[in-house]
Amino acid sequence: MSTSEFGALAGFKNYLGKAFDEFSISVLKQGPVPKHIGFIMDGNRRFAKARNMAPKEGHFAGFISLKNILEWCLKLGVQAVSVYAFSIDNFNRPKDEVEALMELTKQKVCELSENIDFIENHQLRIRVVGRLELLPTDVKEMMYQVNKKTENNKGPVLNICIPYLSTDEISTAVSKIALKLNKKEIKKNELNEQLIETTLASIADCPSLDLLVRTSGETRLSNFMLWQVSRGALVKFTSVNWPEFSFSTLLGIILDYQLTKLGFV
Repeated sequence: MSTSEFGALAGFKNYLGKAFDEFSISVLKQGPVPKHIGFIMDGNRRFAKARNMAPKEGHFAGFISLKNILEWCLKLGVQAVSVYAFSIDNFNRPKDEVEALMELTKQKVCELSENIDFIENHQLRIRVVGRLELLPTDVKEMMYQVNKKTENNKGPVLNICIPYLSTDEISTAVSKIALKLNKKEIKKNELNEQLIETTLASIADCPSLDLLVRTSGETRLSNFMLWQVSRGALVKFTSVNWPEFSFSTLLGIILDYQLTKLGFV
């Protein structure tokens, strides 16, 4: 087969793949689609180790996967996507890995926020959620800029949780409520679970979490969106590593969600 013939065949296969994806999305949209999906993006280091790559290359592949998955979710009509990008506990990892991940995060989040056509077409809001004060100064400043840049958009939300722990998010929300109570901005009879939920940073101005997905085969939540999961979100675990998360993986998970919602599971 000549080079030109090989190129034509590859292009045709790519066309068929995209056509299948678009058809599958149109079919899925006929059923219940989760309004808010959370992802525990696990398996970047396993992916890298299996290929004799440096950990930072696994994280780089993970960011490419994030961009693809975000596009698929937006095409499906998902209103909010929350991703666990970095745990507060991850600061305990080797210093060189943390520094490389911080630099890569800064670079990729900045690239995403500067993708004007993508942002404007979807009116996407990018919200960086977590203890930003713990980040290196340059990363922290960039994250604040990203929050500011898209805050007036009216479309779907991407919550990038970094550095984050669910227990920290809950305690921060309770502290904010206590402060308002002391200032008499709210009354004691207004204290309830709904108030706590609406004060949580990861779901402020977002629909409640419907679906939580964890990759890499681990079956634990690792202190991510614990309150939100307790409110009835469906939790799905998949054995694929995050950089290998494909459209077919998402397709199967959404189908399971729909079957559960429709009472078939």
